[in-house]
Order: sequence, then structure tokens, then C-alpha cells
Amino acid sequence: MRTYKLHIIGLSLMTLFMVAACGPETTNNAPLTRNAPPVQGEAPLIPQNIIVEEDEEELFIDDGPARLKIYVGVMLPLSGDTAQMGQALLNAATLALFDAKDRRLELFPVDTKGTPDGAIEAINILVENRVDIIIGPLFSESIAATQPIAKAANIKMIGFSTDQDVAGDGVYLLSFRPEEQVSRVVKYASKLRYEKFAALIPDTRYGGRIMNVLEPIVASEFNDLVAMEVYPTDASLLDDSVKRIANYDFRRQEFLDEMSFLRGLGRNDDMGQEFIKEIRNLETLGDVNFDAILLPEGGSMLGSLAPLLSYYEIDLSKVRVLGTGLWRDQMLFNEPQLQGGWFAAPDDEFSNNFMIRYQKSFSQMPSQLVTLGYDAMALIANIVRTQRAPNFSNRILTNPNGFVGLDGIFRFHRTGLVERGLAVYEVSSSAFIKIEDAPNSFVAEQGPLYVEIPVDFTPKFDPVFGLTGAAPSLSIEVDQPLKNLEISSVPDDPLQ
Repeated sequence: MRTYKLHIIGLSLMTLFMVAACGPETTNNAPLTRNAPPVQGEAPLIPQNIIVEEDEEELFIDDGPARLKIYVGVMLPLSGDTAQMGQALLNAATLALFDAKDRRLELFPVDTKGTPDGAIEAINILVENRVDIIIGPLFSESIAATQPIAKAANIKMIGFSTDQDVAGDGVYLLSFRPEEQVSRVVKYASKLRYEKFAALIPDTRYGGRIMNVLEPIVASEFNDLVAMEVYPTDASLLDDSVKRIANYDFRRQEFLDEMSFLRGLGRNDDMGQEFIKEIRNLETLGDVNFDAILLPEGGSMLGSLAPLLSYYEIDLSKVRVLGTGLWRDQMLFNEPQLQGGWFAAPDDEFSNNFMIRYQKSFSQMPSQLVTLGYDAMALIANIVRTQRAPNFSNRILTNPNGFVGLDGIFRFHRTGLVERGLAVYEVSSSAFIKIEDAPNSFVAEQGPLYVEIPVDFTPKFDPVFGLTGAAPSLSIEVDQPLKNLEISSVPDDPLQ
């Protein structure tokens, strides 16, 4: 028997309206409920490429007695330094619960306090109360601490960490992966005949992950990574890395040597004097040896890095600047060196509407990451809708057809990592302009959305930071297609 007495917990109609309008304001262990079946959405096309394989779990358990209640545990930091983010994710999940209108679903939030110890306390409460699946935790340390407990209880977790080391073995990470963003924008640039790539990589774990996959991604498009430099996390020490990738010292010396030669011809050499007039306002001679450069950076560091490109004579009328989802920041509207640059990110059509709806419901504008909380709950709601007795097996969660969420299509791999369909945006002085739509289904004819490294690939650039040059962590495996489990992630009127 469940230790919390759900059968005596009732929410009045007034309470339901209050939660819908204001979100959960407390962190007690009372579950949240909502009535009625979810709205149907348009199903994505059934693909031919498959990412699941047989496992020890049963495929479907629809022939058992119908479940009257499905309990969804939520483990998030609802107190402490990161409580604001945790509460926002819980608010978003609550909106998805109300949109689902499924009387069987109940949400059971527990505070992790933002620490591994707090997460262990939280998951013990959820296991004791026999929840069916868990949303969270937020941080990799908390996921690592709780995964063995969840596995022993045969409970899957949908976490939000970007640390791929904690994925798998019952943990699915619903996060945004920089490797995919790099692959997407490189593929797009290659399609438009950019052939010589360079990269300025931050000396961080994020940068290390990109370094591991960048060269083979470029090679898979039959192009070359001709230059790559790593820069420190101190914004005052960026110059040397940019100078090296711009080959500035050599090009500067070429200029000085040419000016010396031309002046040596004397003032009576008309042709020499004409050349001097043409180049006198330059600092260097010759162009850089690449036509696209990747800057996987964001925030104030990107603001410090971008002006140095022009300062060290990288001609941005000839070189396309590329970025990742970190570029989705209105600060870029004030960075002339980045205007015209391209980056890959989830399609923002539905997520922008949701952000407006969230602000209207909770009187604050949250981080873009709150869409993950909504999609996690919407995913669960739609799996529940398709089964009388849902089991949340690996087979169900890794449906090869994928799901449609606020951030576009996605699907889980057996690694526990997520694969997404991404759009490509161009930076202007006032907006991010979508220049290529995100795919709307996982279709075999388009190939895997995430690039695979050739088996015989030999890198020219050795990975640094103590990381090994491992292949991308998403691979395509072959099996038979499953029934589609789409997500109806946006109500008919996103503002209601």
C-alpha cells in the first residue's frame, strides 16, 4: 500500500484553477492532479531507421488490468541557490500536467535541495511511495548519486543535466547537446559551399566535448578543419589564441616586407607608389586560410572574443562566423562582428509562445530551459495515453519515431542521450532570422540527424584537457519500427 494516502487527497475545482494560474508554491509531498484525456497532436512520419534493440524488458503490458493512477515523481532543487530554476521547471511540468487533462496522472514533487545528499533523501521518498517514473534531477552529481537507487527500484529518470557521463542505465537526459548543434550548423555551411573551417575552442569541458567531434564532423562533409585554437577562460588572455588562428604575425610581416620593398623602388616608380596607396591602410597582407570559423561561446566571453576577430584582421566579409545554441542571446544584436553569423538551435516557434504563456501564468519570464520541464511531463502524459497499464520500459522511451515537443522533434537513444531536430538561425541587428527549418520527422532518407564518425577516421588535431578522441555518443542501431507516441505539446491557444 502506498505510504501517502492519495485516496484521501482531493483538489477542489478552485484549487485546480489556482495551480493552473499560479503554479505550485509549496514543496510539500502532496501530488498534483488533473482530469481528462490529452489533446491529440499530429503524428510524425514513421521512419525506417531505428535506434532501439531487443532488451530484457517487456514491450507492452496493455493486457493487464487498467491502471487508475500513474504517479510521476519530480526531483528538483526547490530550495537553496538554484531553487528558482527548480521551481520554474516544476511550474512548467505542472502546466503540461494540466494540459494533459488525464485524471490518472498525479505529480509528486520532492525537494533535492540542490545537493547529492538532498537528492538521495528525495529519491528514497519517491521509491517508498512507489512512483512510476521520475522527472529530474537537475544536476549530474545528483543524478549519479540517485541512479543506483532508481535502478534497484526499476524506476526510469528523465534528467536535465548536460553531462553525458551520467546518461544510460535507466537515466535519460532531456537536454541540449552542443555536439548536435555543431553538427547541424557545419552541415548547413557545407551545403552552401563553405569548405575550410577553423575553430576557437574554450578551455572548458564544454569546449572539450566540441573538440572531440568537430574535425570528424567537418570531414564527414568532405571538408577540412584547417585551424583550431584553444583559449583560456580569462577574458583578458584571449588575444594570443585569436592572433594565432588569424596567422596575424606572419601576415603582418608580409605587409611590412612588401611596404619595405615598394618604398625601396623609389618615388619615381609610379607602379610601386600606386601599390603603396592601395595597401597603406592595411595591417596585414593576404587572407586567412579558412572561410568559416566556429565560436562555441556565449555571454560576456563571446562579447570579448568577437571584436578580436576584426582586430586581428580576419575579414568577416569573406569568413562566416558560426556558433551554437549559446548564441541565442539578444546581446548579439549589439555585436557587429557576429551579425550575419549562423547558429543551430531548437525551433523557437512553439517555445516562444510557451514562454509568453508561462509569464502570463506565473508573472515572471523564465530561462529558456523551462521548456524541458514541460516536455518531460508531456512525454509521460502521451505514453500514458496510449497504454492501459504503462510500464515506461526502455523500449517505449526509445521509440524510434520520436516525439514532438516545445523545442521540436526529439528521440532518446539507448545511450540515454537525446537526439533533436534543430533549425539554423542568422543573427541580424534586431532578431534571429530562421534560415533553415528544423526537420519535422526522423526520416531514413535524410540519414541520421546526428553525424557518425567514419571508423577509419584519423584526426589531425589531438584532443586536449585530458579527454580522449572518442566517437560521438549517438549511434544508429537497426530494429523494427514501433507505434508512434507523439506529444501534443502546445494547446490550441498557447496563451490560454
